[in-house]
Amino acid sequence: MRRQKQVNFNLSIILFLTLCSTSCLSENILMVTMGGTKSHKIPFWELAKGLINRGHNITFLNGFPPDFHLDGLVEITPRNLVGYIQNYTNWDLLGRRMKNLQPIPLFDIFRYPVEACDAMLNDHETKELLNSTFDLMIIDGAYPECALGLQYMYNIPFMYLNTVGFYTSSISRSGSPTPFSITPNFALAFTDNMTFIQRVANSVIHTFLQFAHAIVINVLHTGLRKNLDDEIPHPYDISKNVSFILQNSHFTVSYPRAFMPNVAEVACIHCRPAQPLPKDLEEFVSGGNDVGFIYVSMGTSVKTAPDSLQKLLVRTFAKLPYRVLWKYESTTIQNDLPSNVRISRWLPQQDILGHKKLKAFITHGGLLSMYEMVFHGAPGVVAPVFCDHDANSEKAKIDGYAYKLYLETLTTEQLLKAIHTVIHDPSYRKEALYRKSLLRDQKTSPLETAIYWTEYVLRHNGAYHLQTPGRNMGFMQFYSFDVICFFIGMFVLIKLLVRRYIMKTTRTQPTKLKMQ
Repeated sequence: MRRQKQVNFNLSIILFLTLCSTSCLSENILMVTMGGTKSHKIPFWELAKGLINRGHNITFLNGFPPDFHLDGLVEITPRNLVGYIQNYTNWDLLGRRMKNLQPIPLFDIFRYPVEACDAMLNDHETKELLNSTFDLMIIDGAYPECALGLQYMYNIPFMYLNTVGFYTSSISRSGSPTPFSITPNFALAFTDNMTFIQRVANSVIHTFLQFAHAIVINVLHTGLRKNLDDEIPHPYDISKNVSFILQNSHFTVSYPRAFMPNVAEVACIHCRPAQPLPKDLEEFVSGGNDVGFIYVSMGTSVKTAPDSLQKLLVRTFAKLPYRVLWKYESTTIQNDLPSNVRISRWLPQQDILGHKKLKAFITHGGLLSMYEMVFHGAPGVVAPVFCDHDANSEKAKIDGYAYKLYLETLTTEQLLKAIHTVIHDPSYRKEALYRKSLLRDQKTSPLETAIYWTEYVLRHNGAYHLQTPGRNMGFMQFYSFDVICFFIGMFVLIKLLVRRYIMKTTRTQPTKLKMQ
């Protein structure tokens, strides 16, 4: 009896310590993304789920109404911000790209952070949120400036979850090196191995965009002072004090980078093993004489396509011996589809990509889709649309697991050739499986890594010891251009002095000879 009591007491202690490891360390965390597309929410959702399981309370501020309920997660979606994003994203990305125009005009790109910030800060839900207290903020590294104003008001440590892996501004401002020579702009179809002309173009575009961005953020800063506090520092200055950055990148899909200790790669944080397909989908993909099927998705940003592209795709799919699953927001062409094609507004993408009968994935080149493609070892055909799609697809093409097409000149013959090449050339699947092995060969999962560093920052009150002095240096100082200029100046000065000395001595020597 006494022994049983001792066992029960020990079990109680173990249970208490287990509960303490979660609930006793429970913290209130505010997540914020100002991203204009819904895909920005996905990494935050996964991190939120992991942190909630550890006992933390998560509040998530974003511009898209929630799709599901999760205990421990409170989503704040200010009506003004939701409405603004809906109007802003009423775009024709595919149509403009096919006309060889910039999918989103530059003026629209630059006005977004200012107008979205005003919409959010002038909403009563955001104002009420300012009365809450939090222990940590996790901010999207894309368009973080408005959220940095909130961070200043809360006066708490903050981290970045950099959802756009090729976007390096938040990385560089924290002190990690991002030299133009090996850091292609995320909107360009360049790799880290650029020619001289490409390096020149990359440097010019980087510099132009940085100047333009600085002008836009100065305007945004004025709005922050008006809506929050007239003493609020410039967002660039606040950004330098970031505690840690969870970078949505990995060398299998992006590039090897020289990150500081306060950066960890957590790409594919949302990836998971494939589950069996619903019965109706399984019957469809298995019904094509067992030759396999193709999956088509242009992501969450592309909701519609021009009639010419719709007809081109339908004509192409009708000529294939494979079944085609097509994730497409519009169902207006439902009646014109061939028997081997099925359209749906939503499909379980990861379960499809991991299906043993999948032959190829036709995609727009969005970063999350590219990681899912690699995670499941699926070869693909990529037709980039906007933002980082060109950079993502160029890397996939170089790595050999994707065939790249151009919407500006796309024809039925080109698409058919790309599909057959990816399916029948074994090198594409071989490279996809190789990249899959690299991506999965990690000591801990991306989610475990993200949770560890988030709690590390909480445990160490901001973990400011991880910060580098480089974050406070300007471009010239960080890359020692000022030192190089100093040496050049010294060299020129010494050369002038030596030349002057030589000229002086040559003048005096003839005079001495005459005197002799």
